[in-house]
Amino acid sequence: MAEARIDQHSAVIEQDLPDIYSFIAERDPAAAERVLDAMERTLRQLARDPDCGAPYPTRNRKLRGLRMFPISDFRNYLVFYRVEPASIRILYVTHGARHLLRLFRREPRE
Repeated sequence: MAEARIDQHSAVIEQDLPDIYSFIAERDPAAAERVLDAMERTLRQLARDPDCGAPYPTRNRKLRGLRMFPISDFRNYLVFYRVEPASIRILYVTHGARHLLRLFRREPRE
């Protein structure tokens, strides 16, 4: 089976990953590099097996079909994505302790 194409929302690249990197780098610069490597491994895994993530339970119609999967070796960080016909659309990467419903309402991403 061919790997699915990964399509990242611009906010993932411009905001989510830099924020995670900066937060971790303040405490442990080496760990910040490892989280980016782990993110790449996680994206490759999602490309190979898009259904490996769990469906995100919600009644919000805009979030229907959203799935979540932890970043390899950094399981507190979650990737939220949607499986689309031609790709895997990465919409959010965030710490699981955040108030997710508030985040999704405040920063809606398609």
